[in-house]
Amino acid sequence: MNDDVRREFTSIASREPVPLARGALLIAKEEYPTLDVENYLEQIAALARDAEPIVRSGSDTVERIQLLSQYLFEQKGFEGNRDDYSDPRNSFLNEVLERRKGIPITLSVIYLEVGRRLGINLYGISFPTHFLVKAVDDRGELVIDPFFGGAILSLEDIRARLAQIYGQPVELHPAMLKPVGARTILARILRNLKGIYLSTSDWNRALSALDRILLLDPRSVEELAERGGLFERLECFQAALDDFQSFLSIAPEHPGADAARESVLRLVRQVALIN
Repeated sequence: MNDDVRREFTSIASREPVPLARGALLIAKEEYPTLDVENYLEQIAALARDAEPIVRSGSDTVERIQLLSQYLFEQKGFEGNRDDYSDPRNSFLNEVLERRKGIPITLSVIYLEVGRRLGINLYGISFPTHFLVKAVDDRGELVIDPFFGGAILSLEDIRARLAQIYGQPVELHPAMLKPVGARTILARILRNLKGIYLSTSDWNRALSALDRILLLDPRSVEELAERGGLFERLECFQAALDDFQSFLSIAPEHPGADAARESVLRLVRQVALIN
């Protein structure tokens, strides 16, 4: 781990607003130590400059969204990586900019960053299993799917997606389309990476992802307990004990509290043996 990168990520995570593109690139920089963050930020700015005369020719928000999508996905070649969705490179913004392939959330980051530079009022939507983007103006809202070429989704399209996700019709709650900020977006990118690393038993990278999720959301008790379990697996018994004790102090009535108490008793004995 590059300590300077982690310090910078800690710094941006400690304030509001969290800079979205910079935060995403700092996530990537722990994997790519020589990554030049400013260079990739300039690449995003250049995309916006290049798109500006095209997008601003639209007469309303719908046309501008259509033109932005056409520019990014047809002219510049960005696309969803359907062939290798779980490739961790899909979660690193530098790789998405270089390869023009990503998953819903990283393509959405590019869409948000370019569109906002062009004056479009855009927000991320942490939709179940598939990140989306929302455009808002005085006439209403549009829901956009950057993974599928910037398609504009109707409410029926969204309900159909929910039914596909859950295997049955599910009520569309307004909270599912609620806009989220950069902190939530970055944490979701890290959760994607955590899941990939856990599935391949890459414990150290999973731990690094958990560390940064907790920097963004220190009261995420599920991740706190998960990190405690991972610390124990790695035989970092004092760190595991600290996490489980913190978990219990924050959420003593949590459904996982009894298991956490058992972990504390076990880890107290382990720490005493070491000391």
